[in-house]
Amino acid sequence: MTEEPSAIDLAAAPCRPVRFGEVGVEIERRPDGVVIVSGKAPLRPYDANLMAAFWRHADATPDRLWLARREGPARAWTRLTYGEGRARVASVAAWLMDPGVSDDRPILVLSENSLNHAVLLFAGMVAGVPVCSVSVNYSLLSTDFERLRHVVELVTPGVIFAEQGAPFAAAIAAVALADAVILTAAPGIPGAVDWSEAIGFAAPDLSAHVAGLDPTKPARYMLTSGSTGRPKAVIHTMAMATGNTHSGFQAMSDAFAWDRQALDWLPWSHIAGSSLLTNLSCLGGALYIDDGRPLPGRFDETIRNLKEIPLRYYGTMPNGYAMLADALEADDDFARRFFGELRAMLFGGAGLPQALHDRLQRIAVRATGRRFVFVSGYGSTETGSAISYTWWEDTRVGIGLPVSGASFKLVPCDDVYEVRVKAPSVTPGYFADPDQTAGAFDEEGFLRMEDLVDFHDRDRPERGMIFAGRRAEQFKLLNGTFVSAGRLRESLLGRLAGVVREVVVCGDGEAEAAVLAWVDAEGVRRLTGGTDPDHPSVVSAVAEALAAHNRDNPGQSSRIARLKFLADAPDPEAHEISDKGSINRRMVLKRRATEVARLFAGDGIGAA
Repeated sequence: MTEEPSAIDLAAAPCRPVRFGEVGVEIERRPDGVVIVSGKAPLRPYDANLMAAFWRHADATPDRLWLARREGPARAWTRLTYGEGRARVASVAAWLMDPGVSDDRPILVLSENSLNHAVLLFAGMVAGVPVCSVSVNYSLLSTDFERLRHVVELVTPGVIFAEQGAPFAAAIAAVALADAVILTAAPGIPGAVDWSEAIGFAAPDLSAHVAGLDPTKPARYMLTSGSTGRPKAVIHTMAMATGNTHSGFQAMSDAFAWDRQALDWLPWSHIAGSSLLTNLSCLGGALYIDDGRPLPGRFDETIRNLKEIPLRYYGTMPNGYAMLADALEADDDFARRFFGELRAMLFGGAGLPQALHDRLQRIAVRATGRRFVFVSGYGSTETGSAISYTWWEDTRVGIGLPVSGASFKLVPCDDVYEVRVKAPSVTPGYFADPDQTAGAFDEEGFLRMEDLVDFHDRDRPERGMIFAGRRAEQFKLLNGTFVSAGRLRESLLGRLAGVVREVVVCGDGEAEAAVLAWVDAEGVRRLTGGTDPDHPSVVSAVAEALAAHNRDNPGQSSRIARLKFLADAPDPEAHEISDKGSINRRMVLKRRATEVARLFAGDGIGAA
């Protein structure tokens, strides 16, 4: 492969064929400007009982792979089949039911993704005890355990699972309720029950019990990110999970291959990672747990796994895709292997810069001669993951259109739309918070997403929607002009591709907008041979990109005065970055107030 990716004409490259489902779109335009966008094809009938589906797979294909994770000193794959998995789930469920663990005292999971974590999740559903998985950062990166304490006080767990033992001892000592059972698979927590007791519990035949489970009862409490306040516990039911699985698979079909195998790192405390586990389990697929992360020093593990496991479908977050692009461009053999069977990749429609989208497509064309289907989706913790997808071939970044069974209510807001939704996978509300639940829904029962969207083409809505930012990210300049930070971020990341990896738009109460940024070290290395963000070539590239942006966006709400690079990476312990790798703008601005002040005092790179 000698052709440079940047020289490849994507429009001339064929796309690998992918079979999508039939969805279609219906549009209702109301006199007040509200637009209702719905999936046209009805959602096909399905069994809402997730555990019944899991039991059936174990009966039909007991030797089929369910989960795998690298374990032990040799980091070899440990595999768990559907038959083995069901036996373990049944034992742990029976262990939970034996002393009568109450459904009002949930199971709290502190540990990372693992085979045992998955078994406990499913055992809780069988036993009728909701499970709440929390970010490991709450236990391992915190010093005051404030967020973990809030979660414990909110859900009052009866069982706390800390698989690795000692690393979680301080957190448990600080927050655990006196009557909670501590469950662990490793030493280091005084008085804890060993996991072997639960996994080895003698279980009766639970088939009839599983078939009779009520799929509308709470099964999980999924925590919101807390980016705009303390985390809320979103009620999830098995019916929500299966509704999300079947509506998504009906739309995406062969593109997602949830009935085959996937590799994923996203934590099960986050809806994107959790939903993939349930989607695969519902449809009989296999999940390889990736212990890599899109972080310096940890992405090598992901590359190792991707080189070994052939995938038809892959999904990660934008920073992961940026690191993947770096690795693929540096290794032609890896690029050929990675794209050899790949049919589709997924991203959250709010976050992927168009320039990175095109860069990955060009690498694929250079490696295989064909583009792949880069699909996007949109959803939230409250919707059980994505409820809209680009269920067609498209070269533009967007959030697609609603799946079957879902409707979007678009309410005019400034020059875009506030989005509200209905779908089978929408939560019934927040645990122990009736006021938040009541405020989350409008008078027609649509869930308020607190996001802004627009159409690619308002005259042709069937071309799909685009994400226009979070309402919480909107701010006013000194003269009262509204700025949409989300839309500006998308535009700037495209302009600054190759020198900037991420930006935070600033300007609340200021006379103009400006940005803090993190350098794209690999891009700067390609440009200059080093990593100095003050190199004249970098300064020139930034200045020219800002000038080009301002020429195309002359209004005060969209012009950018200058850009200032930040020296240190976003800090997960300070909640500047979420488990999924997205930037928490509010926390960045709060923590880096000094840098913001310097930015508006004139420090940084101005437009050329």
